[in-house]
This record gives sequence, C-alpha cells and structure tokens, in this order.
Amino acid sequence: MSHKKIRFYGVLILAALAVFALGSPVWAGDSGGSTLKAAFLYFGPIGDFGWTYEAHLAAQKLAREFPSVEVSERENACSRDTPKILKAYAENGYQVIFCHSYNFGKYISEAAANYPNAVFMWGGGVEKKGPNTGIYFARMYEARFLAGMVAGKVTKTNRIGYAAALPSPDVIRNINAFARGVSLVNPDAKVHVEWIGEWYNPPKERGVSLSLMDKGCDILTHHSDSYAPAKAAEERGVRYISFGSDMKRFAPNAYLTGTVWNWAPVMIDVVKALLDGKWNRQPAQDWWYGLSKDAVRLAPFCDSLPSALKKRVQAKKQAIIDGKFEIFPGMSDRQLREISYFEPNVVGKLP
Repeated sequence: MSHKKIRFYGVLILAALAVFALGSPVWAGDSGGSTLKAAFLYFGPIGDFGWTYEAHLAAQKLAREFPSVEVSERENACSRDTPKILKAYAENGYQVIFCHSYNFGKYISEAAANYPNAVFMWGGGVEKKGPNTGIYFARMYEARFLAGMVAGKVTKTNRIGYAAALPSPDVIRNINAFARGVSLVNPDAKVHVEWIGEWYNPPKERGVSLSLMDKGCDILTHHSDSYAPAKAAEERGVRYISFGSDMKRFAPNAYLTGTVWNWAPVMIDVVKALLDGKWNRQPAQDWWYGLSKDAVRLAPFCDSLPSALKKRVQAKKQAIIDGKFEIFPGMSDRQLREISYFEPNVVGKLP
C-alpha cells in the first residue's frame, strides 16, 4: 500500500493556527456543496493490514463519496503527543476528528472542552465525553460467533487457540461470542485464551500464537492488529481464522475464514449527519453497527469447508441480520459494553 496515496494534511501541525470561529458546539452544514474537514487519527500503522488498515480503506471510500470533504489521516497518533495533535487539527478547522481507538478516550474530554466547535468521535468508546463528542463501533461479536461455529466444527483436538490483546470488554465480548459459536456445534471443544498485552506488537502476537499451538491447539484465531498470528499458523500447519481483515494472503494454506471490520458505513453516516445538520438527532450520538449494516463481515470460506457447514453458518448469519437470533439474549448494550466474565468453555484467566 503506497502511502503517497494518503493525504496527510495534519502531519506535525504543532503550531497554533487560526482558531475556529465560535458558535454552536456541533458544526451544522448542509449537503449542498458545503466543505467539511475530517481527520482520522489511528492507533497503529496502516500496514498492520488489520484494525488501522480497514479504517484507512473506509476513510478513502468516504473521500471518494464526498468530494467536498477534505480528509486527513495520521498513523501512530495515540501517544503522549496526542493532545498536541488534537489541538492542531481543531485549530486548523477540522470539524470532525475520528479518534480510532479505545485508547484515545483519555485525551478526548479535554480536547472537546477546549474546542466546542469540533466534533470528536471516539472509535471503540463506551460513553460520551462531552456535548460535542460521539462514539462509534461495530458489533464484531456477531461475526465472531459465526467464526466460532467454523472453528468448533473443524477442530480435531477440541483445543482452539485465541491470542487476545488486552482484557477490555470488547475483547472479552468477542471471545465469549466466539466461544458460544463453538459450543453451538461442538459442546466438547474449549477455547484457550492467552494474553498478548498490547493491541499491536507483531513479535508478542507471534509468541502467544506459538505458545497456544505448542499446547495442542489445532485452530488459531486472535484479537490483535497484525498478521503475525496468520504467518505463525501457516508455518506450523495449523488452521487459522483471521481477525480484523481478510488475511488469507498471509496464510493461504492455513486459512479457514475470518472476521472483517468494515468502517465505511458508520464513518460515512457520521459525516453525512454532520453535513445534513442532523448529528445531534442520533440517539446519544452513538453509532454501533453490526451485520445488518454491513459494518462487520465474515470473510470468504476456504474451499475445503464442507458445504453443509457453510450453509449452516450462512443461515445463522441471516437469522442475526433478521433479528431472529441473539447471541447474548437478554443483555442490553450497556451490559455488553461492561461484560467481564468468560463463558464456561473458555480456558484462561481474566487479569
């Protein structure tokens, strides 16, 4: 992926620029040719081919669909320099700033209070940080449940490895959904979880993946940002389910299927709401999309999967989309965002 195609308008804008005009806390334009400046700040590198890569694809799609919207992207933007980065974008007239990681949360409150005319969108956030802040996410747990069905049916050792970044509610929710998918088709299989300790650290991701395979896991999946687990599975001849993006290219022989973030629907809807002056009408300024909005996807199956299994998974996918099947029946969105337990068929400890 050539970074020459990426428009970085905000790289190292550390000097104070013209302060954005005072007015209403939320920019209210119209869709008739108004220009909006949108910034996308990423936790990691676009070359992770996972979390950040998929957000980059969405930002570029947004730029194509809204030619009047000026788009700026910045990699590796979550650090002690984040307050300066947010300040620079806000003072340079960016009306919406997508902070694309849960880790940005600690920086958003102060920036939002100082720049009420900019909208700060917290990717993976769990609460509003101020009147000019919103949250957005994707219901990856829906796709993870489907991937769990594949893993549960294919495993021969009944030991499935899950390399997990950090014990956040999002990660725990996805582990549990995956485990419920496994148990639906194979009550004897267990999901073995080991912690990486970081979202993006390819050597650590590889190390945890190897550890799980050394313990007899014949299927490997993960909740982390890089493709290191894919390459480890390919080297060991262990079947692999990718996370975040379709990583078949890194594990062509090991690959079974994968789960994919598709950020375009939610990001485009947020920008359209701003352009139409309807951002405040979204309940709690909270966008949390799933399979029904195409915000998460199940990657294509490998050719070797039995047709009966493919049909069963696809039928369950449609039931989720149609609202006829709930992965966590009876749990509210708030409870899902605070989830802190493991399913009975998960082997591992919550720190």
